[in-house]
Amino acid sequence: MFSNKVQIMLYVDDVAKARDFWLSLDFTLIEEQEMDGTLVVEVALAGESQVHFVIYDREFIERHSPEVATNSPSVMFFTDDVFGLYKKVQAQSVTVGEMVQLSDQLIFNFSDTDGNYFAVTGKEKA
Repeated sequence: MFSNKVQIMLYVDDVAKARDFWLSLDFTLIEEQEMDGTLVVEVALAGESQVHFVIYDREFIERHSPEVATNSPSVMFFTDDVFGLYKKVQAQSVTVGEMVQLSDQLIFNFSDTDGNYFAVTGKEKA
């Protein structure tokens, strides 16, 4: 049986830069280690989140595991403060899409420092 812990692998060109990006969005550093001469970083949403990103150097993965697809996953984040998070992401000097409303949800997307896109959805704070 599966547990509720999930690790999502992100393949990037600069692990330290990606780490700093996610930490600037209030992710927590779980672990940082060197593996075969390359940096590997695990980050998670603050608190008791069971979903973690493990950030690998894309070139390292292509060299050691060429069968692994290195494209980014499609990830949707949920937030209780969609406008606050939108402003925080905008301050990171990355591409941020326009906020749109679908039904009672507000949605926007953003890229990380490697151009991988992520989506965010939430309701307007009451």
